[in-house]
Amino acid sequence: MKAKKLAVYIKNSSKSFYVAAPYGKLLKGLFSDAGITMSMPCAGTGRCGKCKVAFFKGAPEPNSLDKAFLTEDEIVAGVRLACRCVLDKDCIISAEGLTFDEKSMEVQSVETADAVDRPFDKYGIAIDLGTTTIAAALVGFDEADNEPQIIKTASTVNHQRAYGSDVISRIAAAEDETTADKLKEIVTADIEALIDEVSGPICKRPELICLAGNTTMLYLLCGDDTKELGQYPYKASHLSFRTKALRDIKTIILPGISAFVGADIVSGIYSLDLINKKDETALLIDFGTNGEIAYYDGEKLLTTSTAAGPVFEGGGISSGVPSVKGAIAHVTIQDGRAELTTIGAEAPIGLCGTGVIETVSELIRNGFVDETGLLVGKFFEKGYPVSLDEKIFFTQQDIRNVQLAKGAIYTGIKALTKENIPSKVYISGGFGSHIDTDKISNINMFPKEFNGNMLPIGNSSLKGCIRFLAEAFMGKEKEATSAVKEIAEKAETVVLADDNSFNAEYLEAMNF
Repeated sequence: MKAKKLAVYIKNSSKSFYVAAPYGKLLKGLFSDAGITMSMPCAGTGRCGKCKVAFFKGAPEPNSLDKAFLTEDEIVAGVRLACRCVLDKDCIISAEGLTFDEKSMEVQSVETADAVDRPFDKYGIAIDLGTTTIAAALVGFDEADNEPQIIKTASTVNHQRAYGSDVISRIAAAEDETTADKLKEIVTADIEALIDEVSGPICKRPELICLAGNTTMLYLLCGDDTKELGQYPYKASHLSFRTKALRDIKTIILPGISAFVGADIVSGIYSLDLINKKDETALLIDFGTNGEIAYYDGEKLLTTSTAAGPVFEGGGISSGVPSVKGAIAHVTIQDGRAELTTIGAEAPIGLCGTGVIETVSELIRNGFVDETGLLVGKFFEKGYPVSLDEKIFFTQQDIRNVQLAKGAIYTGIKALTKENIPSKVYISGGFGSHIDTDKISNINMFPKEFNGNMLPIGNSSLKGCIRFLAEAFMGKEKEATSAVKEIAEKAETVVLADDNSFNAEYLEAMNF
């Protein structure tokens, strides 16, 4: 006897079609089969409650996870979580709103010159391969000027996010050989699409690509087995300079330091020339999913990685979104109501990283959150309404996730600097481009001694790749290679988990 087939109609902004599904099919599997991509920050493990879809008809009975993550109104309206939704009847599903206009994502990184129509002697492309976002910059170089010009930038989400928002989820997914191949295929397609986009305005083919990223992303791009990255003692065998071809263009991949301190932080250190600055101690904090930190005390270069998660990029937050048009970037609460600034001055759709942190800081300033992170009574159950239409809320769980992230960053900083105060504190990453350090002082993410000493620098990883390209075009590739190698070899990795006092300090750092 043949298994019963269900009639499922999927309505998406780009497609509207019928598909036959077997009884008991998991909805996330059906979406995958149908070619519909959606973000699953927890890799479909049922931990985040972000993969919401609405049924116009035929919604299955809500399960325990639906009841845990969704409001009563959402459940009544037919909203379910795709990752755990089992189809048991014919249905009509709306997939609207599950994807963002990724082409509108901001590149919070480098300033571009008005030079699209100007011909250059040589062209190169710098790429920062992040867990959440991939950024690229087209660089033009004239031998007469001896100075690189950034012609165009572009970025996209890393579509591997369908397999999880953090490196641990993707390492776990890559244990399956077929999935590992798919992850490589996805990220290669993302990068090649960016190459096409930034090089579109020029007639001459780029000669060189310089690429940096965290260790896991580079493993997945190169087709390496990631198993060793996810198992104690977390060793990485592939940390050296590598060369491959992307779009048949020679691509130099910068070296990393360890399994969780990657080429992106090496590139950032190189962009700042950190270890060659005399009489200056410096701290570099890269606010990405891995929360990488580097501290140069004038002699030693210490590095570490913290489990910050994707909070600083809008992930792991109930109303979190990437830095797209309509994302709330700045929040001020006056007389109990939130005044919002959105990217592109468009209607608010959710909170990006800076909006998330400013919301928490403002809630604390207004007395709506206590030092332990507890929302006051009237907001505890549903959360604080960020938007006037009350479609965007900031919940108690959101605050806990911010506490975990900021606690990790603070503890990582103290593990490297001890009681020392760096003469410069550089804030890197998309989050670091628009951070208002005074505005977020209430959450105590940085030691108070850092106040007035912090400098947002945008995407330092991308800037390091741009610098490498410039050196290469000036005939100094050997010197640039040597300088980057020195950083990777000089760096010492501090493993926070090996510190017996880490857990106690981390728990203390979670408080506001």
